[in-house]
Amino acid sequence: MHNTKVVVLDRALVRRAATAATLVSISLIASALVGCGFADQLLEVESPSRVLAENLEGPGAAGLLVRSAIGDFECAFGGFIVAAGLHGDELMDSQQNQVIYKSVDRRTTTGEEGAGAAGGRLATATCNDNETLPGIYTTLQTARFQADDAARKLEGWTDAQVAGRQALLATVSAYAGYALLLLAESYCSLAIDVGPEITRPQAFAEAEGRFTEALTAAQASGDQSLRNLALVGRARARLDLAVVGGSVVSPSKLAEAGADAQQVAAGFVRHATFAATPDRRKNVVFNANNVAQTATIQAPFRNVTDQGEPDPRARVVDTGQPGSDNLTPLWTQTKYSSLDASIPIARWAEAQLIRAEAQGGSVAVGVINALHSAVGLRPFPGGTEAEIRQHVIDERGRELFLEGQHLGDKLRYGIPFRPPAGTPYPGGGTYGSTTCLPLPLQERQNNPNL
Repeated sequence: MHNTKVVVLDRALVRRAATAATLVSISLIASALVGCGFADQLLEVESPSRVLAENLEGPGAAGLLVRSAIGDFECAFGGFIVAAGLHGDELMDSQQNQVIYKSVDRRTTTGEEGAGAAGGRLATATCNDNETLPGIYTTLQTARFQADDAARKLEGWTDAQVAGRQALLATVSAYAGYALLLLAESYCSLAIDVGPEITRPQAFAEAEGRFTEALTAAQASGDQSLRNLALVGRARARLDLAVVGGSVVSPSKLAEAGADAQQVAAGFVRHATFAATPDRRKNVVFNANNVAQTATIQAPFRNVTDQGEPDPRARVVDTGQPGSDNLTPLWTQTKYSSLDASIPIARWAEAQLIRAEAQGGSVAVGVINALHSAVGLRPFPGGTEAEIRQHVIDERGRELFLEGQHLGDKLRYGIPFRPPAGTPYPGGGTYGSTTCLPLPLQERQNNPNL
């Protein structure tokens, strides 16, 4: 082997770093590249745990780094939808003998639990664990770290060194923004790269900054699809900053969110892509609900109607059979039809609903009716401003069903968790009072700045 500098990706390196989330990100780089199908682009080395540093640090690796960041985000995104859906009332556990899974579903997770309990599993589970209980914290921090790292490298290279550099920079900046958004829409607080604990508003502001960087690079590249992606993401981050617990705390941010959303091109959609193999590439929603039957659709999303008519956007099926626990009634979703079905990350309909909330009145009614017309629902007649706003919130639950939005909406709008705390849980115990997820114990133990 040539005398070449290498990056060692092993447990010893992991133990020497300061924060669990960032460290798992580093230790997973090699497996992420292989899982995304990019192993053939790495120089061959003697040790399977080593990757030549120049392959990851030079401008020739730009495309590889960006594709790896996207792959990490897509895997995290699918798992997030299931884990957040269990906690946020879209899904219900139907898995046999999985106390950890049920703890998430009944909202009794805490940040102080060990690695074998639900809080720890949500914190430390990787994409390779999506077959059991998908994680949130480490998977999204991995995606965020990878995207931020790629962005830093791209900012240090020139257009002459990297073809399409601005488009690549826009891509990773946007994906970093989305990873931060999902973290802040689920956790009460978080930390970034061994930094101090930050609040949800601070994290949303970080995400807003990533999307602004993505928008600048997208405009420089002339890529309209990336521009739309950045606009939807920034509109969502600004909406999160504007509305807290059902109250508008920043009218200016709400107006900015609406202005961003209004610029999104009709028909725009950016998908996360999936495949039947390997496991980390599966559509986790379809796998958990339709294949493994470890999660069923929760009661609020069964038989959803609009003005007395079935709403096709949240159409689910009562199979008449129990889930894998042979007890819980199995209701299955119809939005995703296979293990390789794609899932929207951002789309025009979401932007329109943000615009509707920001502008209200006749604009909101027009947005709702355009969405209704697209799926064959009768027009919404309108009403008072409060009634219109409530219908916009209801529309979000249906239009964005199983797209990773509902838990964030519950926290943003102060939507009560159902059943309420103290209600007997079918799998034993009672429903808890956890809403946003506490900062994981693993982060506190490994981050010297906490």
